[in-house]
Amino acid sequence: SRQLQFFSTVLGSTRRRACSGGIMAGMPGIEGLSSRDQHAVMTHLNEMTLQENMNMYNNLVERCFSECITDFRTKTLGKGEEECVKRCVQKYMSFSSRVAQRFQEKQQQMAK
Repeated sequence: SRQLQFFSTVLGSTRRRACSGGIMAGMPGIEGLSSRDQHAVMTHLNEMTLQENMNMYNNLVERCFSECITDFRTKTLGKGEEECVKRCVQKYMSFSSRVAQRFQEKQQQMAK
């Protein structure tokens, strides 16, 4: 169906490389916690990360669908719609990556 094709295009465009290094390596002070508390912190962090990723994905789908899908007469995406979705996803991911990078730079400056 058309929706399935749209989501497939979005998902195919949002694949990212895995982060190198462990999560705990970027969390100073966690090694001082008991293993039970470390587990609780990591569980909470994983839940927060999942929620953040779901929000980003939902915003991406809403934005790109609204911007790119214009013809509802066929079950499949048109070539122009598919290219628009790919471009939209790429721009959105580049923008999100740049914002995250700037945020990290600011955090590092504040930590000095």
